[in-house]
Order: sequence, then structure tokens, then C-alpha cells
Amino acid sequence: MKQPKFIIQLDPYTGELANIPVDKLMEWLFYCVDKKGAKVDAIFWEGHCFFDLELPCYNAEVYRKFKAKGINIMERIIDECHKRGIKAYCHHRFSEVEIDLSSGRNEIKQKHKDWVIKTWWQEGLWNLASSELQEFKLDYIKKIMSEYAFDGICIDFLRHLPCLPVGKQWEYRECATEFMGKLKDSMNDLGRHIEVGAKLPENGESCRVDGFDVEKWAKNNLVDFVIGGSRSVNPDIDWYKKITEGTNTLVYACWDAGHVAEGHHNQPRDFFRGMLSNWIHKGADGVVAFNFVPAPEEELAKLLPPEEIMHCLGPDYIDFYDILSDENSEDKALRFVAERRGGYPFLTGCGGNNVFAPLPAPIPNDETPLEIKIDVCGDFQNRNAEVRFVITNAKSSCDRFKIFLNGTEISDFSEDYCYKDQQLFWPKPQPTIYTANCLNSDPAPILEIKAKADGSLIKNGANTLSIAVIDRINYFMCPDITVERAEIIIEAKDNTES
Repeated sequence: MKQPKFIIQLDPYTGELANIPVDKLMEWLFYCVDKKGAKVDAIFWEGHCFFDLELPCYNAEVYRKFKAKGINIMERIIDECHKRGIKAYCHHRFSEVEIDLSSGRNEIKQKHKDWVIKTWWQEGLWNLASSELQEFKLDYIKKIMSEYAFDGICIDFLRHLPCLPVGKQWEYRECATEFMGKLKDSMNDLGRHIEVGAKLPENGESCRVDGFDVEKWAKNNLVDFVIGGSRSVNPDIDWYKKITEGTNTLVYACWDAGHVAEGHHNQPRDFFRGMLSNWIHKGADGVVAFNFVPAPEEELAKLLPPEEIMHCLGPDYIDFYDILSDENSEDKALRFVAERRGGYPFLTGCGGNNVFAPLPAPIPNDETPLEIKIDVCGDFQNRNAEVRFVITNAKSSCDRFKIFLNGTEISDFSEDYCYKDQQLFWPKPQPTIYTANCLNSDPAPILEIKAKADGSLIKNGANTLSIAVIDRINYFMCPDITVERAEIIIEAKDNTES
């Protein structure tokens, strides 16, 4: 398999970082590159952390503190990237949630009502259907790219949506196409090669709902790369590769460790092995690690007092990189999961919220099996495997089940009605969650079903994991039995690390 590019997206917004001397801060930002040997191809730097925003609004505190000291932190960071042979990109959120520090209102948005879409954010979000708004955005982006020696720019449409009139996004798709064409021309006018890309919804259905004609973008050479999804276990890389075939557009996949797909926070290493294995087998040209920190907690502890560290913590990206770069990764345990809906509350539309994901899903009450597709890319037919379901509303001694893998019944399985899953909030509604509140402190007992499976049953590609409920008692008066998780786990080869 071709090794994909490894890209990190950094969003170090906390003001405490500005209390670190600049040279020491550079050591922390590049710790995994310099000390751990991570071969990072590019770093996407979040704009709101490092330079003036397009509106008179709240910059990240780390930027404001460095600016008060007369330090151009972005210029220094780009230099440090280039010293190490790492490309530096500007990562620009097309619609930020801005707060004016002086009035609490954005005067530009108040003055230009046609520039915004009234939606979940009180100030509204930028409206690509406005040609004047397009010129305003392009002028700002060109100014930033002229001032700084970035190698490329990524327009992040996923954070936040919508950017076209709600309910008519596909009808207005040419507005997004026009903007990307003008952006490409604008970058070419700067006299140096600047890569242009975009972070977009995770599949074709969501792109259509949100108004992005990505196929036309690729065919007209408007983008050098696209990132399909940000918090999706199973972005449709196959679709992206198909529509970019014959073009120079690269396809990346991204994992956001902060705003994770619902129910997939704090996963074990086998989960990431399975996810990355699928991405690589499907031909992803690059993998983006977002909302990971650049060094372990103990390294930051050397630079900041304990009371300041708590605002800077998160998983560091070296584990993610190690799995990606490990030639023997597929000899270890891999977990392949069905996607769950949800994952990001701050949008109107589809992208980033996995709205077409298969789970949760009710099991029919007429003994018809519920079929769930799970991609398992790779040859694992000579390996031991396990299938797993997590189920709510099932009743011990009342409900009996049959399970199948690719049409073959697996009759020998275990049932644990006392299983607890901290990331499921049943019987309460599942809240909109992210890292800060992803764990249920008092999870209710639910059903876990596990079964050993013959690896010869597993296909390279789409697999069908099915479950049926039989002999259900009083289902007319009971809530649906619902599958919350469905997984295929490939056991480690030759007792290698699990």
C-alpha cells in the first residue's frame, strides 16, 4: 500500500501558551517531529489563533497576548515549518462564530444583511450566494496569503454550515463553484505556487445537500486537494477517488479528536488501526489529525504551572502517527465499526454530522434481520475474528436473537445484560456531545453480544453484519430493540500487540 501523507491541523488557541518563551514554545509545537521522528508532511494552522480576523472580533487569546508583546507568532511558526521541510498551510474557517469585543455585535454583518444567512448563530453565517460577500472574503484571504509565506490554503466549510440559502443549497451550488474558481485565480495571481483545497462533507449525499459540486471543482482544476469529512469513521473515500479520477486533485481524510463522531471518543488503538487501514486501502492520499496536541502532557508540564495546563490538554498525535507508519500495523488487532449519526452540533445541513450513518437502528419485530454494512478492507481470511453488538431495550429471558455474518449464521455467542457503555446515555436522549462531556457518569446496564467468527467469512470490502430478534414478548407494548454499536474485530496475528 502507498503510504499517505501525514498532516496535522493545529488549533492551539489557549492563552496560556503565550506565557511560554517563544523558543520553548517552538520546541513544544514541534516536539513529535524533532524528538519522536514523526514525518509530518504539512501542518494546517488555524487562522483565528495567529492573525487578525476579517471582522473586528475576538481573536484567540494566544494571538492577542503575542501581538501585545510585538511578536508575529505566525511568521515564526511558518519559518520553523520550512526549516524542517514541512509545508505550512492557512486553515481558514469560511464561517467563524465571531464576537465583537467592543459591542458584542458585528457591524459589518449588521450593515450587509444579504451577506449572511440567518441560522443557528445569532449573527448569521456567511452567504456564498452574495457576490459582494465573495469579494470581501477573497480580499481578506489574498491579504493574508500575501503577508505570510504559506504553501497553501484550506477553506474549511464544515466549520460552520450553512454557507448557502437553507433548503436551496444545491440550487445555489454554482455560487460555491464560482468562489473556489476566483480563489484559485487569486492565489495564482500572487506569483508563487499556492495549493488550494477545501474541507467538505464526508460523502456525495451530504455534499449535494450542502451545495458543493466537488466533481466540477476537480474537473475544472479548482482544488489541489479535498478533505472528505472531519469527524467520520467512514468518509466515502471511494466516491471522492471516483470523482477526482483523471485529475490532479488529492483526497484526504480527517479525524477530529475533539469533536468526534457520536460515541467514538477515547477509543482503543485497534479502533484507529481499523479506521486508518480502511482509509489507506481505499486510496486516501493523506490523513489529517485534528485537535491532537503536539506533545505529551509531561512536556507541557515542564513549561507551564499545573493550574494552566488543564486548558491545553488533549491526546497527542504521535500514537495516531505510529499506527499510520507501522508496517506491521495490520498484524495487530483491528476494529472495524459501523458509523453512528451525530457528532457536531454547530451546523444546519449535513456535513460533519454523519446523517446518513446506519446507527442507531431498530431491529424489526417480525424476525427480519437488521442488516448493517461494515467495511473491512484487507485480507484477513486466515485470522481469528469476533463480531460484537451493543443493544438497548432488550430484556433478559424474554428476547432471543440470531446473528449472521455475510449471510452465515453464528449460533455460538455470549450475552451480557449488565454491560455498561459510558458513551451511551440511554434511556435518556443522546445529547450533542464533544470531548468535554462525552462520558455518562451513570450509564444504565444494556446488552452486549459477542461471538467468535471464522475469518474465512470476512470479505475484503463491504461486509454485512445482521441481527434478528425472535420470540419477543409483548413487543407491541415495548420500545424497539435498538442496535447502538456493530463491530467486526480482527484478532492479532501470532500473538502480536492487541
